Amino acid sequence: MNDIKRLKEQQRDKHPGFDSYLNCMTRALFSGLASFCLTFSGSYFTQKVVRTKINYPIQYSVLVSALAAISVSYMTTTTRTKACQTAWMAAEDKHSVLKEDAY
Repeated sequence: MNDIKRLKEQQRDKHPGFDSYLNCMTRALFSGLASFCLTFSGSYFTQKVVRTKINYPIQYSVLVSALAAISVSYMTTTTRTKACQTAWMAAEDKHSVLKEDAY
């Protein structure tokens, strides 16, 4: 399972949208990682600037930055992976997004 190209070739006949699903999931996971990094650094440096006016310990700014980054990255990753799953189910013959009540 370490060879992605071989996995794609094996699943191509059974699942026609598997290639695009893997690409979409890779982009979704990396966008979650990028949103974590950007949110953490942005909120940390914002708190560092604000800390000059309001004095509080530095470990709280790391904690608040981490919690904010975790929540933003979770929401980003969840939204994008659900979109990837929906697109893959629409590409399959057995399922259709139009039949589901939630969409």
